[in-house]
Amino acid sequence: MKSLQIALACIVMLSLFALHQCAMDVQVVEKSNYGINVPTCYHGPCHALVPDCWCCEHLHHCWSGNTGQSYCNEQCQLQA
Repeated sequence: MKSLQIALACIVMLSLFALHQCAMDVQVVEKSNYGINVPTCYHGPCHALVPDCWCCEHLHHCWSGNTGQSYCNEQCQLQA
């Protein structure tokens, strides 16, 4: 009887561990899917004197000029 209880406890523990690992794998997949569609930079004014800029939301920094958008995207992805 005692060995049956030990076996059932082991089965329950292994099942809980497998369920936990599955949930962790789903979270990793969901995060990678969200990262693909999220824009890194947005177009907007830096301030009144420079109305045309590309800003990185999580860095709180903006770039202007002909290469502003590409440089902003590079910097945002490096610091993500």
